[in-house]
Amino acid sequence: MTSLGATLTGKDFHVLAYVPLTETVAYNDLADLAGVPPAQIRRIVRMAATDGILCSPQPDRVAHTPLSAQMYKKPSYLDAIRFTAETVVPTSLRMADATRRRMRYHQEDANPFRVTTDSSLSLASACERDHKLRRSAITFRRLTSVNRTSAVLEILSSVGLEELEQTVVDVNSTSTAIAKSLRSRNPSLHCVVQMHEGTKQKSEPAYSSQRIETSSWLEIQSRAPGTTQNETNAAVYLLHVPDPFFYASSSAHAELRAHFDVLRTNETVTVILIADVVPQSGSRGGRGGSPDGPAEARALLNDVLLLQAGHDVVFDMKRLEALSEFAREGADRVTVVNQLSSASHSLVAFVLRSRSLSS
Repeated sequence: MTSLGATLTGKDFHVLAYVPLTETVAYNDLADLAGVPPAQIRRIVRMAATDGILCSPQPDRVAHTPLSAQMYKKPSYLDAIRFTAETVVPTSLRMADATRRRMRYHQEDANPFRVTTDSSLSLASACERDHKLRRSAITFRRLTSVNRTSAVLEILSSVGLEELEQTVVDVNSTSTAIAKSLRSRNPSLHCVVQMHEGTKQKSEPAYSSQRIETSSWLEIQSRAPGTTQNETNAAVYLLHVPDPFFYASSSAHAELRAHFDVLRTNETVTVILIADVVPQSGSRGGRGGSPDGPAEARALLNDVLLLQAGHDVVFDMKRLEALSEFAREGADRVTVVNQLSSASHSLVAFVLRSRSLSS
């Protein structure tokens, strides 16, 4: 934890930026550039060096390590470290306190994040108000979602998109990686990637979609989860359940209903509902109730992170099925025609279509 603090202090004073990538710099010169006393710079660097961030190859000089050079080139890594140090670790230390408040004092809204911040806001609400917190949280989630993109592509390989010559919409995506991979396998595809809004304030009007970038085969849009889906001429929608880390269950319900509306009006459309779920205990073959490999361990870690953020209900298969059933009200013809899962990730997908009136 101390080394994390040293790293963040170095970031706040732009220490990494003042150290040349391929050369060394004197402590005194670095202190002058950063506006920090030389003695303090030495202590910060020495502490950060215990985690491989910066080094002192000579007694009075500082240099980058491969790790700190990567952090300089990709500042988002430091955003993730900040979220870990300022949110993940403190909330983990208040889990017992939050549980006591709920059990002994019947404070039903008590959760680790609210107890830690002494606020009535959930993490999702706090992220809506604090751009820096949201940016750090999104980066943290992206970097901890190991192998998720490859797991999604693994699932999609059995759907038959290679021969499709129409539009695929990747909804609630965090990057263009899935679209680019699908396009590399099928040059006939036209892809629309709809990313999380991210920084929209509550005072701003909700919009369905706004085109950000366009190429001959790829469109990137910003879209608010739960609003009307304006891309109505696509053949397939890859619908990622809105991350519960940032969105309440009501947002997920509204998002599913928006796409069930598309299914209801077009029987040729396919919606592939994609979600990270906590596997049932022992379902992956672990011995003695222990996690079965890295995939299940990551899923359980994600579940604890959601608990710290204020989500009491485990997001497992039962939860996903209940979410789908709730959203199907008024869309009775929408049915699950296939259920897919990944062998390398705790990821599942429901292939949804609308039954014809004659069936």
